[in-house]
Amino acid sequence: MKILAIRIKNLASLEGITEIDFTKPPLSTAGIFAITGPTGAGKSTILDALCLALYGKTPRYLEAKEPGIEVRDGKNGLISQGDHRGILRDGSG
Repeated sequence: MKILAIRIKNLASLEGITEIDFTKPPLSTAGIFAITGPTGAGKSTILDALCLALYGKTPRYLEAKEPGIEVRDGKNGLISQGDHRGILRDGSG
């Protein structure tokens, strides 16, 4: 399998639509690359998006240390800390 692009919409720190196209330079010509940036820039969110697309889950949310913690989902329900839906921003569901 070759990943051609990652399209992300409203996940965690990445607001709006973000696209990473591996078919265009500089990524198409790079043999290897690094995902870098300051804290909160969205590095882990890119990897979460890839995991969600391929497997429907994200390892870092499955391994939440305190699974009893819950937050409101914006409606009337609760989402646990380990639920991958917790990375969705408003307007993405």
